[in-house]
Amino acid sequence: MLYRLAMEGLLKRYKDKAPLYQAQVEEELGIISEVGYEEYFLAVWELLQDCRSEGISWITRGSAADSLVCYCLEISGVCPIRFDLYFKRFLNRERMAMNKLPDIDIDFPHDRKDDVVDLIFRRYGNKHAAIVGGFNTFQGRSALADIAKVLGVSEHQIRRFTERVPHTRAKNLSEAVKDSQECRDNEWSEEPYKTALDLAEFLDGYPRYRKMHPCGVVISRDAIHSLTPTFTSAKGYPTTQMDMDAVEAVGLIKMDILAQGGLAVMRDAVMALKRRRIDVDLESLEPWEDAEVWQMIAGGGARAVHHIESPAMLSLCKMTNVREIDGLVAIVSVIRPGAANESKKLKFTRRYQGLEPVYYPDPSLESCLKSTFGLVVYEEHILQICEAFAGMPPGRGDVLRRALNKRNEKLIEELMHEFVACSSKGGHSKEKIAEVWDLVAGFNGYAFCRAHSTAYGVEAYQAAWLKRYYPAEFMAAVLSNGKGFYSPLVYALECFRLGLSFILPSINKPSSKFEAVGELIQVPVASIKGISKATIVRFESQASHHPFSSLRDFCDRVCPSADEVQNLIRAGTFDDFGEPRPHLFWQARAFLSSRSPTSDHGWLLPPPNVADRLQRRLHEPSLKDKLEWETDLFGFTVSGHPLDLYPEVAWDTYCPVERLSDYIGQRVVSCGLVIEQRLHQQTTGEVMKFLSLADKTGIVETELFADTYRSYGTVTVRYPVLEVEATVEPYENGCGFSLRVHRVSKPRGI
Repeated sequence: MLYRLAMEGLLKRYKDKAPLYQAQVEEELGIISEVGYEEYFLAVWELLQDCRSEGISWITRGSAADSLVCYCLEISGVCPIRFDLYFKRFLNRERMAMNKLPDIDIDFPHDRKDDVVDLIFRRYGNKHAAIVGGFNTFQGRSALADIAKVLGVSEHQIRRFTERVPHTRAKNLSEAVKDSQECRDNEWSEEPYKTALDLAEFLDGYPRYRKMHPCGVVISRDAIHSLTPTFTSAKGYPTTQMDMDAVEAVGLIKMDILAQGGLAVMRDAVMALKRRRIDVDLESLEPWEDAEVWQMIAGGGARAVHHIESPAMLSLCKMTNVREIDGLVAIVSVIRPGAANESKKLKFTRRYQGLEPVYYPDPSLESCLKSTFGLVVYEEHILQICEAFAGMPPGRGDVLRRALNKRNEKLIEELMHEFVACSSKGGHSKEKIAEVWDLVAGFNGYAFCRAHSTAYGVEAYQAAWLKRYYPAEFMAAVLSNGKGFYSPLVYALECFRLGLSFILPSINKPSSKFEAVGELIQVPVASIKGISKATIVRFESQASHHPFSSLRDFCDRVCPSADEVQNLIRAGTFDDFGEPRPHLFWQARAFLSSRSPTSDHGWLLPPPNVADRLQRRLHEPSLKDKLEWETDLFGFTVSGHPLDLYPEVAWDTYCPVERLSDYIGQRVVSCGLVIEQRLHQQTTGEVMKFLSLADKTGIVETELFADTYRSYGTVTVRYPVLEVEATVEPYENGCGFSLRVHRVSKPRGI
């Protein structure tokens, strides 16, 4: 059956060119059969048929996308021929001999993941399927918080202390707090915080509580209980008490059902366009050559585009001036920790643009490293170098890749001797072997395989295309799903930068999602904080039957709590009724108090006649009041720009972000709202800080190197808006810049 489906898919995918690739399909099918994976492929294929019938989209990421069989079965959506993907990274005989079973990792829209899991349990039942379990272990923040709680510290104080603590292992916590400038304001030398800090390291790595694996599902021919004990999770699923490694050891194969926000964003944007009778087929964008889309990506305009929106990715896209899909695919992996040390990243950006000659230590490496200009960027490069240069089997190269990922020094040394011996047999000199080994060993930590980067690179291009041509629908979908890299405030800033504005929620517009209305985005009532799901369900049900005629009509039909009504009024939900918000507030208080079962015990608030007199003396809140309420209730401002919250700042006395490029190489004084901050270690081991600052003209990335961070690190968390004196440092290609900060302070007032 697998052979038949693969051959049918080959013909469908490649039509008259199918005979060219039949041999590769048959070779893959031979390995799949040899390792007993036919049923696994068919089970995944069958699940995805169910998903298609339910309208659930997906992308297959990870090494499974290397497989031409996966592409022919439509399990994967990227062509391994077009992107020269390496099947042996996914399946090889040596890997099977070591029982290192690969799985097929699939991303689904985040709001349909549970539906996919339900499909699996519906098909196989609780006796033959289970979620993979595990244990959450103590890290720095969690260890500190739990010990402080035992010592009697209040939840509020715990949050105040831990929110500034760097994310680190519990055993490194004391050192991290000592090096952190943000923690200087906290009383770490006083009890009970000192004791909590001292004791935290003893909990390092200890289990904190049982958990479900975020995405792993196992199915079995035999009853799950015969292979692993299970418990029932909070969601009601049977869950293995063994973790993912132990589950693999007993012979169960894990299927990763992953949740991703980017797919949901694209789906919602496409559906919104369909309602406008605009049909969009994202698959038809191949060969991904739209110049305006690439201009946006290379210009750093991809904020809100999944996979390439982080500050580091935006900067790397500008530094490389990327203009084609293979470059973007490489960048998705170059940014990873395993390949993203600064020297390698700089070499890639220079070689990609022809600013530095490409160098291969040996001619045998050109075929595998050509697409990345002689640099080891993808996981399979380790396998390919071992095979092409040393003549080692790909499976042994895969063992080396795993050892490098986990920094297993003993195994790395053992494999180094094997690498040297095999290379010597191939006639290579000691000097050349040492040079190539250094290239391999320099692959330090975690990176992506090329198939994974390809799936994400293509998805990122599709999302960027939607943002470029349909920004309102795209940004509305981003805000609706809330799964991006940034907070809603940053996406609101991006909307304003794109010329989009917001419409306040209305009680007679029951949509639960943000909706584009021309160049406006309608904010939904469901996005208001403090409104329970039960109230939202009643509200949407009532609004769909008949519009609300007044505040009292709403309260009668929906039965919200007093706090919920207050939040709805503050959010402007009832503004369409034409009454000032203070009047609505007192009406609601009087009405809700009168129907309260405790109303005969006397008035906590003035009775209606007093409320009427107060109404005449109250005025509509100021714009700043409204903006503060909106920030509290939505996470961003709706009635105005987020920076309107800071009218006391003398904005016009600073260099705006959009004009910083006029002062390349010069010192400037600029000012911005802090929207993102992260710590980083320099090559010296000293701590530095990156800040993203926003004004009304744009967002800029800044760098506080170790000396500056030591002097001004505390200031960066003390004020929401910062004044920075900095040098505008251009990227080598002249396509962007960053600010090297020398001084940070509270902004000037008007």
